Amino acid sequence: MYTPLYIKTNYSLLSSLITIDELINYAKNNNIKSLAITDNNMFGTMEFYKKCKANNIKPVIGLELEIEDNIILLYAKDYLGYQTLIKLTTINSTRKVEFSDLENIKNVIGIIPCVYRDNYNTINKYISELYIGYSNKKEESLIEENNKVFLRKNLYIEDSDKDYLKYLYMIRDGKSIIDDITYDIDNYNLKVNNIYDYTSNENLFNTNKISDMCNLEFPDSELLLPIYETNNLTSFEYLKELSKKGLTKRLNGNITKEYIDRLNYELDVINKMNFSNYFLVVYDFIKYAKKNNILVGPGRGSGAGSLVCYCLGITEIDPIKYDLLFERFLNPERISMPDIDTDFPDKYRDDVIKYVINKYGEKRVSGIVTFGTLAAKQALRDVGRVLNIPSYQIDLVTKLIPTPTKLKLKDFYKEIPDFKNIIDSDNKLKLLYKISSYIEGYPRHTSQHAAGIVMSKKDLDEVIPLTNSDGLYLSGYTMEYLEELGLLKMDFLGLKTLTTIMNVISDIKKYENIDIDFNSIPLDDKKTLELFSKALTVGIFQFESEGMKNFLRKLRPNRIEDIFAAIALFRPGPAKNIDSFIRRKHKEEEITYLDPCLEEILSGTYGIITYQEDVIKIAVKLAGYTLGEADILRRAMGKKKKEILLKEKEKFVSKSIARGYDKEVVEKIYDLILEFAGYGFNKSHAVAYSIVAYKMAYLKCHYPKYFYANLLSSVIGSEIKEKEYINEAKSINIDILKPSINKSGVAYNVDKEGIYFPLSGIKGLGNINAEAIINNRQDGYKDIFEFLERVNINKKVLESLILSGCFDEFNITRKTLMDNIDELTNYQDLVKDLDKEFVLKPDLEGNIEYTKEELIAMEKELFGFYLSNHPVSSYKASLKNIVSLDLVPDNFNKVIDCIILVEKIKTINTKKGDKMMFINGSDEFMQREFTIFPKNYKDCSDIKVGDIVKISGRVERRYNLYQIVVQKLEKLN
Repeated sequence: MYTPLYIKTNYSLLSSLITIDELINYAKNNNIKSLAITDNNMFGTMEFYKKCKANNIKPVIGLELEIEDNIILLYAKDYLGYQTLIKLTTINSTRKVEFSDLENIKNVIGIIPCVYRDNYNTINKYISELYIGYSNKKEESLIEENNKVFLRKNLYIEDSDKDYLKYLYMIRDGKSIIDDITYDIDNYNLKVNNIYDYTSNENLFNTNKISDMCNLEFPDSELLLPIYETNNLTSFEYLKELSKKGLTKRLNGNITKEYIDRLNYELDVINKMNFSNYFLVVYDFIKYAKKNNILVGPGRGSGAGSLVCYCLGITEIDPIKYDLLFERFLNPERISMPDIDTDFPDKYRDDVIKYVINKYGEKRVSGIVTFGTLAAKQALRDVGRVLNIPSYQIDLVTKLIPTPTKLKLKDFYKEIPDFKNIIDSDNKLKLLYKISSYIEGYPRHTSQHAAGIVMSKKDLDEVIPLTNSDGLYLSGYTMEYLEELGLLKMDFLGLKTLTTIMNVISDIKKYENIDIDFNSIPLDDKKTLELFSKALTVGIFQFESEGMKNFLRKLRPNRIEDIFAAIALFRPGPAKNIDSFIRRKHKEEEITYLDPCLEEILSGTYGIITYQEDVIKIAVKLAGYTLGEADILRRAMGKKKKEILLKEKEKFVSKSIARGYDKEVVEKIYDLILEFAGYGFNKSHAVAYSIVAYKMAYLKCHYPKYFYANLLSSVIGSEIKEKEYINEAKSINIDILKPSINKSGVAYNVDKEGIYFPLSGIKGLGNINAEAIINNRQDGYKDIFEFLERVNINKKVLESLILSGCFDEFNITRKTLMDNIDELTNYQDLVKDLDKEFVLKPDLEGNIEYTKEELIAMEKELFGFYLSNHPVSSYKASLKNIVSLDLVPDNFNKVIDCIILVEKIKTINTKKGDKMMFINGSDEFMQREFTIFPKNYKDCSDIKVGDIVKISGRVERRYNLYQIVVQKLEKLN
């Protein structure tokens, strides 16, 4: 046998058909004992290394580099050689590698393909162990040197697969079958029937010789977090000092023994686990954010259960007040890395990352690479483009694939008849399916993990390869391989909600001169709790879905703890306890406990297990587990490992019986917590995110104008959300004013009269034009001519400004301006080159305006929705007892009348062949779905999009969404 030395995997993006799993299987089936991969990056190194080791195959880690027009293959002899390769990979991600970069390389073996043999002596100066590779006997005969080796590039395993490679190349290069292009795809198969037809035995043996010289083993990892400088103190001494000062400040000096004991316990655990420096590093970048007026989230995840975090200002949640457990975060009985994730406003997240880069070093802080893949829909679209299949045909196929999905294209073909029928209806679609199924799941491009950041006390490319993206280094390995190498991922999450909150607080200060301290907002404000009770939570973080609002209406929370529970319960699994939770809260169901001892744990949630922490406390109370042991039990339950759970049940039951509890009751309790633990929610996280939501709601209650202005600004471009938020603002008498050339901003902005629609929200305008208008505005434009003199825009943009009403304040009708559009643009062209005093202003003749209906239609066209008046408004005025669509949930199971604009119609055939219809319709407040069953279809079949109709129907609920089942429909326009 021999060792294949030039295998490129599909981590050479869109350039190879070989997956690592297929490669390992091929080696096992063909008794190949060692394999080398030589991608032009090292993305696949850890996956390849670990899977080879797991299958008793020797992994040889190689790298293909282009150096000054030469292709060179380098192989790591050991860990020092591996470090050479990752350094070169990092260089290659930022610029072309040069020969001078090879001067200090160590412990690598090199091979140059035969075509570059004339440069052997030049390259040999840098790489002492250098071979010349050839792929056939003709090339072998051309090489005079003795150190030659058989080298065949492998891009697919079976020769029958090669045609797929050209399609992969075309996706990579943006080409299609109609382009006049050919690719070299022959003779790259790994499965060669008779290797001796290509080489002599001696040089085949050299492949094994090179493999024998390569013996990479990774050393035991150490925690590589950067060191926070503490002058003459140890990191623990400094952490202890900061924590005690922080506790005094947090409690205003009123420190009790409970807090002292908890703080000392946590500090002792942190010290024993050697994580003091970790807390200091996190403390430092959060301190930077706060000092620079960047709002930091109050906490997230299990870190909110740490008193040390609270004392350091890492979190803003007192874990003792809310009965949160430190062991849910750090467990001394289960050594694992700490995990403090932090929320920053999305607008300022990069500022905090830049701070840590500047503090610790450019190569010591990196993002984390992820891969966009050729998932089912993406594969179909890419291959469809290559095959020049019309997009409408591709859409017919892709619309049958849900997002997200774990199913493969082959599953859809087997299980969805419509999918199979479309594919089988056309030979090109059959080819589309065949190619897409083959390459499905391949990595397509690199991307950046949305939140993860890696920080290290040494240059990261001493440990892992780095790649570069927009000036920021990214780890060359994905997240799952970092911790075992001693690197710790921290999540710096950019939260749009925090940006909105920051901007609201800033506006309140600007316009009202009131300072709002987000962290000091009271958590017992009656008006805010009433907002949750009435489910007026549009725009509130975590609480704006229809299902959640329905839950809140029934729950009617009147304390912050109910809001904590709402977040924990409203998710698959726990949701089955919602109805009982609501009944118990309102004293409509008796609160019962399997054992009286559970009351002190579950009384706050009406006897219902709601949080993961409940499971931990029950295990401590009944079985006498330590908190650490109980957390291990919770984790085992969550992972549902049968053997462990049976063993744990025996332990749990026997220990509980020994403590005096009834066996039958204990077994019931164990089964109950086992059922819950698989989907239970972390209370620390529920508390943290509930507090963000509650405080956002507080701002909505007390400063609605500023809240809605910034909420709307956060969703510019999302017509559905903008429309929803505008309608709710109007419902509480906040005017959303049409855009003004002198008062509108790039975003929505507040005025004493209301909230102005932004210039950037006008279709066809965009941010650049909006900023140009604002930057040239100075003290305002006194008329349209002054505007045209200062701002350079094209005719299309000018039309959009006119028709949107931006110039209405100049008291000239929109129709007049449009009738004179050529004269206006001509004036603008002339004043560019001449002094305006020498250019005659055109007379704007006419004072006729467009009709009301035309003006309303323009709003829909230019804003994406109706801003001032909805077409149904005038009809509502003359009719009684019409229910607005936002009030539909209040009329559940009742027959109501409503008036809607028909926006979308879908007709289907039932299984019996009868026709039925679904209508999407809107009024001034929102859009809803209306269902017309077959018995009423005939009376409604002539309805079309754009009609105004009055509907009588019953309000029903389907999958947490309200819909109206139509009983009678009357066309009004």
